[in-house]
Amino acid sequence: MNITIYYLSKSILITKKKQNTENSDFTCLDELKKKEIKSIFTTFIESQNKLLTFETQSIEKGFDKFRKAFKLIYAAGGIIKHEDKFLFIYRLNTWDLPKGKLEMGESPDEAAIRECEEECGITQLSIRNELPSTFHIYMYKGKFTLKKTFWYSMTTMHQGLLVPQLEEKIEKVEWLDKKKINEIVLKNTYPAILDVINPIL
Repeated sequence: MNITIYYLSKSILITKKKQNTENSDFTCLDELKKKEIKSIFTTFIESQNKLLTFETQSIEKGFDKFRKAFKLIYAAGGIIKHEDKFLFIYRLNTWDLPKGKLEMGESPDEAAIRECEEECGITQLSIRNELPSTFHIYMYKGKFTLKKTFWYSMTTMHQGLLVPQLEEKIEKVEWLDKKKINEIVLKNTYPAILDVINPIL
């Protein structure tokens, strides 16, 4: 299975190398060094191109080589359902899902529940199943950083008020049905979040 890594509105695709084919649009990842990967990435983000494709003999080994060119951070979050609605946060003028970095010694599922509770003021969360992880690169402390986010499908019996975590710049927390998600979220969210929510729509 291919791996997609996002940088703002751009995408980096790591895909299995096809036998006996040569494509100038693809870059072979297997023989590249860290500096070369970073150089290709920098050239890509400064260009008008929206997609950078790396070919590799092994997706797992290719991604491992790619990630070693960046500082790696782990995060976890969830898409929370109650009856026919899903929980979204609004932060930095963008719709998002609650998530945050793992703490020392914390498992991804523990972090997902804690972050959702902290960012939304919600309780009684139960994990139903794990969803595919997402990857994106962003600037953190002056360096390009690769973040892997573990996602979980959750349910809750919470009936009280929702409280946005203001210190995390969350302006509001809202329950949205599928109609509202299609109307407002899909037009104003991050590409990685689209990967998480599209299967529910």
